[in-house]
Amino acid sequence: MVAIAPTSLDEVAERLLRYRNGWQGCWSFMTECMFTIDQTDTYNPIKPYPARKEMEEYLRVVVKEIVTEPLLAAVKHRRILGTWTCCGVVTWDFLFFEGRFNAIVCKKEKDSDDLVRRCKFILDHIPPEKMPILPTYDYTFTRIVCKETDSVIKGFPQGEEQLRQFTCSRVFVDEFAKLPQARATFVALKPTLEGGGKVCLISTRWPGFFQDLVEDKIDET
Repeated sequence: MVAIAPTSLDEVAERLLRYRNGWQGCWSFMTECMFTIDQTDTYNPIKPYPARKEMEEYLRVVVKEIVTEPLLAAVKHRRILGTWTCCGVVTWDFLFFEGRFNAIVCKKEKDSDDLVRRCKFILDHIPPEKMPILPTYDYTFTRIVCKETDSVIKGFPQGEEQLRQFTCSRVFVDEFAKLPQARATFVALKPTLEGGGKVCLISTRWPGFFQDLVEDKIDET
């Protein structure tokens, strides 16, 4: 498919408004503007999201749940773009809304920076014919800042004290089940949920606190 550049500012504005329109707007942005990296593909590693059309129906539901649910704990499997999908939602929220503080939490700070740089990759590869007007943004270690909208993506390591001082709009925790401080990290997310923010926890299967969350047994533990 050959992309056609917008012919007027009105068309640009209409597209931006469509991308801002709830989870459907997020899905449109991700399927029209987002690219990922497939490290297993030597010759064509940069791919549009989703890389395989048969994944669209499943990922559409996943995006809807991430965008709309206050607390989502979901099991992910290899090669279904779970982490990329969460990074895409975080990037969409950062890009189209003002004053957002979106946190990405991993076991180690370096791991969280790897995912922040995925968000930067998404921003850097938005096709100009789709979005000819973009706000400027700056990346430093574990952090992307947009001064025009005062929005931030920030990476954190696990732990109860890491997020306590911040009021987050969204929090994405990757491989939550494998965090040695999973319960303490979850406790630190309580202010985000109480303040109207949204939390997404994803991980491969692992028994323990994450399994209790997924199966809604947290009150029984």
